[in-house]
Amino acid sequence: MSHTRYALSDDEDTPAPAPPLAVAEAPVQVEDRPAIHQLTHAWLNERGSPELLPWPGDLVDTVMDQLQQQQAILDSLMSDTTTSEEEHFRLNLVQLDADRCRWLLRSYLRTRLDKLEKYALYIVRERTEQLRLSDMELGYVKRYAQLLADHLSNSVLQFLPESMRRLDDPAPGTSLPGAPGGMLAAPSLDTPVFVYGREDGGTLTLPE
Repeated sequence: MSHTRYALSDDEDTPAPAPPLAVAEAPVQVEDRPAIHQLTHAWLNERGSPELLPWPGDLVDTVMDQLQQQQAILDSLMSDTTTSEEEHFRLNLVQLDADRCRWLLRSYLRTRLDKLEKYALYIVRERTEQLRLSDMELGYVKRYAQLLADHLSNSVLQFLPESMRRLDDPAPGTSLPGAPGGMLAAPSLDTPVFVYGREDGGTLTLPE
């Protein structure tokens, strides 16, 4: 068997390409796809969504495990003196594919990190937002929010009247902490997003 028969998927064989949408008899469930395809789907959703989406812990763990296993195999075969020059070339292609997967994973994590820092003060107040985070993300955003609050207090707020030192004042005329115009930056759920229809949904009437 060739040394280079390895790929980042849920099985050893290369997954067959999905059929075109026009001839698909039923939508493909995301959970049935290889892990890297699921991560790509999660990455697109996270980048296109204004708010933080639920943390896919099992998926990220699966991708990281597969990357570690694949890298161990690549390192072993690269150092094997019996590996031919042609197989070394193929191994380089597999290494390139693994590097692309690592880039995708890092980009996904950076996207979530950007939202964590942008909405840190809002997230630490909202229990529903915290339920979407991993334990590591939750610990990070709490520490980040505390550092931010301490910095603002030491540099600006302590010199203001006590009634003006709060960081969570709502917008005038509302009691919602994350409403537009308030002190807390919160994701706007009115932000336009791109939607891809996996199957024909018929005629849709959208509100103006």
